[in-house]
Amino acid sequence: MNKTTSIRRRALNGGVAAALALGAVASGSAASASTVTSGDASDTVVRSGGSGAVVQALNPACLSFQYTFNSRPTDPRPGDVVTYRMEFVNNGSVDSTKSEMVFGLGGVLDDSSWDTASLGATVGGATASRDTVTWRGPLASGERVVIAFTGIWHGDGDGLAFPRVESYGYTR
Repeated sequence: MNKTTSIRRRALNGGVAAALALGAVASGSAASASTVTSGDASDTVVRSGGSGAVVQALNPACLSFQYTFNSRPTDPRPGDVVTYRMEFVNNGSVDSTKSEMVFGLGGVLDDSSWDTASLGATVGGATASRDTVTWRGPLASGERVVIAFTGIWHGDGDGLAFPRVESYGYTR
């Protein structure tokens, strides 16, 4: 007799779990393990019976991040106060408890000064170290954070104020 059980898994681990998610047959002991982990999450159905189990992904979920950067005014003149905004979004279907974004401001600071005291974030926390900004915090599925700061435009560099994103995503 076959029995079907629904299990909510927060994550699957490596090739074995990936094979399980694709509907592979596994041994009873491997199929009953519920502590495998990695970066992907999914709703699964486990069908057990006989000597093994078939695990099928019903609603695969993952972490997916996106960032955009802009400044206002878009065409500043020397002496203008410029507001810089980095927007970081969790477009995935899984809440991220430990999100992080790190970006360098070398491409901004060749044209502008910046006021480290003006650095802020709508959620989580942003910190500055020399010319690098680090943001850390939770980011639920569909949630966004805006990291903003101001500076005075002097326009002596290349005329393009754009940060260098060093890393972003989920941190373990």
